[in-house]
Amino acid sequence: MEQVIDALTAPVTSGEWPPGHRLPSVAELAGELEVGRSTVREAVQALAHRGLLEVAQGRGTFVADPGTDAWALRLERSRARDVYEARRGPEIEAARLAASRRTDDDLAAIEDAAAARRAARTRGAVGEWAAADLALHRAVVAATHNPVLLRVFDALADGVHDTFTHQSADPDSGVDTDDEHEALVAAVACGDPDAAADATRAYLDACEAELRELLGDRA
Repeated sequence: MEQVIDALTAPVTSGEWPPGHRLPSVAELAGELEVGRSTVREAVQALAHRGLLEVAQGRGTFVADPGTDAWALRLERSRARDVYEARRGPEIEAARLAASRRTDDDLAAIEDAAAARRAARTRGAVGEWAAADLALHRAVVAATHNPVLLRVFDALADGVHDTFTHQSADPDSGVDTDDEHEALVAAVACGDPDAAADATRAYLDACEAELRELLGDRA
């Protein structure tokens, strides 16, 4: 059922189905997604429970009204999950390569960004914290000396910054990945590719796990 939920969520979060949009019938969705009608009904009910859809008996199913903070927060969390999924492959490999290829100048840039991240977090300056977090991850990718990886990261940069900002400001968010970030810096510094990859995977896992919990996802 999770694949059906994802298929119905995607056009809502992307804006393809705007607020008030009436969804195709259960029969149409079942045919399009090649699943049973009962699976579609369960997915619709799950999304209605989460506040993304509204089921009006006798009229159909509609995209929920975004005029609530809860609905907007749901969208931000959904987008954040997408960004974390996209980051996983490139950044884990980048951490591994950075640990084996970094120069002294690369390490200095990474450590400077990490120090700025710590300082901003201590002050509670979310904007500076987000900027420093982005700078840290970009410095790690730059240390691979792989221009393709760097272009991939730069393509995700706005999403990385925005998801960090929203998740840090999310009233229900309690994720703390400072230890994982410090472990990443230490692993790159001592040239341990496996530890660098593990630290990267650990903080992405932590952030994604919290988002799944906030979104009510089981997968």
